[in-house]
Amino acid sequence: MRDWIIKLTAIDDDAASALRVIEHFDTLVDERVSATALLRAVTVLADCGAGFDDADRGLPIEVDEHGRAFSTPEMSARPHFEQFGGVTVWLNRQGPPWPLDHLILERFARSLHAVKRPRDRHPAIAAIRTVCDADAEPAQRTAALSTLGLTGPVTIAATLPSDSRLTPLGMTADGVRIHLLSNRPALAGVPADVAAGYTVANGLQVCTRWRRAVSALKIAVDPTTAGPAHVCHDDLGAVADLLDNIDASTAAGSLDVQVLETLRLERQWVTGLLDSILSHSSLREAARRQNLHHSTLQQRLDWLQSRLGYTVLSPSGYPRASTALLLWRIARAADNMRTPVAEHLPHQPPFGG
Repeated sequence: MRDWIIKLTAIDDDAASALRVIEHFDTLVDERVSATALLRAVTVLADCGAGFDDADRGLPIEVDEHGRAFSTPEMSARPHFEQFGGVTVWLNRQGPPWPLDHLILERFARSLHAVKRPRDRHPAIAAIRTVCDADAEPAQRTAALSTLGLTGPVTIAATLPSDSRLTPLGMTADGVRIHLLSNRPALAGVPADVAAGYTVANGLQVCTRWRRAVSALKIAVDPTTAGPAHVCHDDLGAVADLLDNIDASTAAGSLDVQVLETLRLERQWVTGLLDSILSHSSLREAARRQNLHHSTLQQRLDWLQSRLGYTVLSPSGYPRASTALLLWRIARAADNMRTPVAEHLPHQPPFGG
């Protein structure tokens, strides 16, 4: 299907977008993700809240555009809803529907039916689930680790479902893919151009530590290119606490972040320069990292500070610039998460705002 999407993009962008939606849901069904994971995938595709009501599952479930759950939603109040095979699904979109809303809802409902049916599970994925399951007995998790051929420390990696064809086998949880790898200097099998968050843990600690990799994925952005990066949770320290308490919408709504993104669109080097300056003890070291002459870096910094309205390396400017760059990475990573499946959907605003 990927070849057809590439061909259709040049001929009919709307048709290519429709195939992307279908492929995305087919991938999630193949991985036997939960109904909640399907629901959160809908919010990413449609860029709005969504919900479903299936009598076999009990109470209706609804989440907002950030994946936060509501309780006992009133279905009659939802402006865009559809019914397929006894399942009611809806989008919490204000205003008229987008062109692909009906397709998203239909594939969502069909996928809900599909994941209810018993299906064969890949033994490696089943083993990963067992290792990550805190309710499993230690002996079960030990046996699962043996099945995966993992001994000693384990690298837990989180990647985007849209990169599943480029990454090792993994299970889907919390809307991302979780991989368990041998502890090596680099993330074996995860390409450098794929966003990844990771952490290292002893085998039996994986069940309580895998969400750390998910947190690190929230800022898996290279400030220099705004593209994918590998981020180790173990290096984040207190930054990890911020990641667990600040969502992408809040980050994108920061005025400092909006200014930073505007400047980056004007000068692509802005965030990379800022990252280098904040990460090194001197401007000369930052210039070497940027492959710039010291005077050129100083000129760029002067220009940047004139636009930001504060001095980056001053006592008050340093924490402000550091926080702005962190929030920008949160917002940008969330935007990149949407891009592979939603880059051609209509009315997609920057930063998902």
